[in-house]
Amino acid sequence: MSKQKKALQAKEIDAIIFDLDGVITRTRNTHMKAWKFLFDDFLKSQGRDDEMDELDYIDHIDGKPRFEGVKDFLESRDIELPYGQENDSPGHDTICALGNMKNKEFQRLVKTEGVETYEEAVDRLKEYRGKGIKMAVVSSSKNCKTIIEQVGLAKFFDSRVDGVVASERGLKGKPDPDIFLEAARELNARPEKSIVFEDAISGVQAGQWGFFGLVVGVARHNNEKALLESGADITISDFDDFDLFEDEELTGYFRSSKPMVFSEEARVFDLLKEKKPAFFLDYDGTLTPIVKRPEDAVISEEMRDTLKELADHFTVAVVTGRDKEDVKNFIKLDNLIYSGSHGYVTEGPDGLYMQHEKSEKIISKLDIVEKDLHDLLEGHTEGVQIDRKRYAIAVHYRNAKKEDVPYVFQVVEKMLDKHDGLKTGEGKMVVEIKPDIDWHKGKAVLWIYEALGLDKDDEVIPVYIGDDVTDEDAFKAIKDFGLGILVENHGQETEASYSLKNVFQVRAFFQKLIE
Repeated sequence: MSKQKKALQAKEIDAIIFDLDGVITRTRNTHMKAWKFLFDDFLKSQGRDDEMDELDYIDHIDGKPRFEGVKDFLESRDIELPYGQENDSPGHDTICALGNMKNKEFQRLVKTEGVETYEEAVDRLKEYRGKGIKMAVVSSSKNCKTIIEQVGLAKFFDSRVDGVVASERGLKGKPDPDIFLEAARELNARPEKSIVFEDAISGVQAGQWGFFGLVVGVARHNNEKALLESGADITISDFDDFDLFEDEELTGYFRSSKPMVFSEEARVFDLLKEKKPAFFLDYDGTLTPIVKRPEDAVISEEMRDTLKELADHFTVAVVTGRDKEDVKNFIKLDNLIYSGSHGYVTEGPDGLYMQHEKSEKIISKLDIVEKDLHDLLEGHTEGVQIDRKRYAIAVHYRNAKKEDVPYVFQVVEKMLDKHDGLKTGEGKMVVEIKPDIDWHKGKAVLWIYEALGLDKDDEVIPVYIGDDVTDEDAFKAIKDFGLGILVENHGQETEASYSLKNVFQVRAFFQKLIE
């Protein structure tokens, strides 16, 4: 079903946007030293014995405009100061005065200690310039122009959107995406076809909120987990370990098989103003990211809160390959409809219930198959996980050795030969053994849609969102009268009409509809 991947081409990228501090230049430590000088001195003047540390810098300051950083840090210490004016003299009296004192100290450090660059990042700038890719530098700092000129990098950038430009144009600071979107606008680049490189949590959040095609977290300080949790699509420790034009897994970010929901060409929100959506949602990869172990796919509190609010306005059903009770226990919301095991059993508010009439007959057979699988796989493979569901058995090979994968499929085929009435289904790094019954997610969606009487309401439109091969049946089932949205980064062929990049964008889609 998936296309053969070819390496990314420079012509597929509209623009690359780089943060400066911590990505290209080694000024992060200089900034942090200047902030620490400022706040340690200020706290001492307030009769306090606490000091600023690196965690304070990460949580309240890194990547943000200077005065916002001052404000956030002071709030973390329950200290109130008047905002003041941006041209306040350096001092302790106002937020702006503190910010200007920090800037004075930073400029002193730059003058006395100089600015270093990450040479491997500079090599990439030269490479991308050589390929003719448009590039921009963004920074919350008002010293950006001085620094890139001092280190001889200004010639690489077609656009600079920094603290000075942001102030002149009234642009909001990170995590708002304003400065990234302004850079893309200046380069005449589509965000969904552009790349952002960022090392700060607020920066990767801004990249995602701007709906950029690829947001790369530059984890120079062992903060990969924090960057990923904040919205980075991938992380790199440095540019030596990253080749944009050889990593075939990156192609899906730029070869979406369908228009992105948030792109200018899509008209999804216009359509959903005319008709009320009824949502049918996959779980793994849609409401929660794909993880190495299925039991770790816990929905975030933010997504749960958004789902709860979505269900206050619209019909929401979760249609999943997981057991109904498992996904219900994960989500913990009573106002949703839950359809488990690819729709073999469905339960919802007001007594809604259905269990496929033939599904129970297969359970005893699956018990035998499960035992056989354990006997054939355990001790003979490494990293393979058998996940028994009520009406199916999933064999996950995401963590298996590459050489063990063919054997996994051989064992599954052996089960089909040995036991009649079974069939297989494939998903992301998983193969399932399930009843050979003409029933799937698409039929489950139609059953729910009709059971609720929504098929008789011309003002309602079904919207199915999923990320996997098993969701194609649902996309196909509603294609002529509904909307299918694929959550993808792999460029697969699909029956869906539109696409979203990841779980982050799924939640953003819901939030926009709620608003």
